[in-house]
Amino acid sequence: MRGVRVVGCVGVGTGCTVGKLLGADYAMKSGVGIYAVQVGKIQVGAVVAVNALGDVYDIDTGASLAGLLGEDGASLRSTELTSYAAIERPVENAFVGNTTIGCVVTNGSFTKAEMNKLAAMASNGYARTIRPVNTTADGDSLYAVSVGQEPAALDVVGTLAAYVTGKAVNRAVLTARGAYGLKAACDLPR
Repeated sequence: MRGVRVVGCVGVGTGCTVGKLLGADYAMKSGVGIYAVQVGKIQVGAVVAVNALGDVYDIDTGASLAGLLGEDGASLRSTELTSYAAIERPVENAFVGNTTIGCVVTNGSFTKAEMNKLAAMASNGYARTIRPVNTTADGDSLYAVSVGQEPAALDVVGTLAAYVTGKAVNRAVLTARGAYGLKAACDLPR
């Protein structure tokens, strides 16, 4: 299907945003990202809709890609560091509508218990790319499915799953385009 966009601000990615600690005026547009690898006969891929309270960082370099905008609207600041200023002022139910949700798919053959472990390992991709992640303001979840019968080492596939999940998170913000008055990563000076 030539010309069909399957990442960025499409489908579930249409309403995704990141960096929402200080509200919509400082948030950025995000979307849905996909990434996959093959090692030998083993295939591991991830699809993630990134709708997070936190900021997104490059899984390979640690560089800040998208998140809480600075006062100038053209730079990024850290949601983590900004939140520390309010540590003694707890706020209940301050944020709603934050859920980063994804799925890891492999052709490796695993039991149900092993697939649960694979999903847990894959969620490390969230921890490596979204900060903060899994807060009480987020409904983050990640699922894993197998669509094949290839014998595979769970720990190795889990490690790959974490990486492809992180890369999918990165692609979600890097392929997003500004919309609804929100800037995207592509709108920031680099």
